[in-house]
Amino acid sequence: MSENHATCLFTEGQVTLPDRYQDRTVNVFTLSGENAPAFNISRDTLTDGEALQDYIDRQLALMDKHLKGWKLSLREAAALGQDTVQGECIHASYLRDNQRIFQQQAVFNTAAKHILVFTMTRTGKIRDTDSQCFQALLASFRF
Repeated sequence: MSENHATCLFTEGQVTLPDRYQDRTVNVFTLSGENAPAFNISRDTLTDGEALQDYIDRQLALMDKHLKGWKLSLREAAALGQDTVQGECIHASYLRDNQRIFQQQAVFNTAAKHILVFTMTRTGKIRDTDSQCFQALLASFRF
C-alpha cells in the first residue's frame, strides 16, 4: 500500500481511500426526542503557511459573512484529550429560520495541516450541563 493511502475508520467499518484522497467527513451525533445538544466532528486542512489562529480568524470571518445574525461571544483556550492537543473554543450564536442557534466549536490542529473541529449546537441557550458534556467529549479523545 502506498504511503498516500489512508484508512478511514467509521462506526460501521473501514475503507482504504485511493491515493491522495483526504478524509473530509462530518460525524453527527444526536439524542432523539429530547431538546439535547447535537455534536459533530468535522475535518479541514490548513492552507500553506497558515497557523491555527489564522485558520480560526478566517473561519470566523466566513461565518460572520454567511450566517444571519452571527454573534461571537467568547474565544478561549481548549484541550483535546488529556491535554494532548491545545486549541481554541469559540462560543457563538446565529439565526436559522428566525430562531437563535447557540454553539460552541473547539478547533485543533492535530497533525501537520490536519484540523479537527468539534461542535456542539443547541436551540436555546447552552446550559452548564451541556458545556460539561462537551468538555467530557473533548477530554475523552484518544489518537
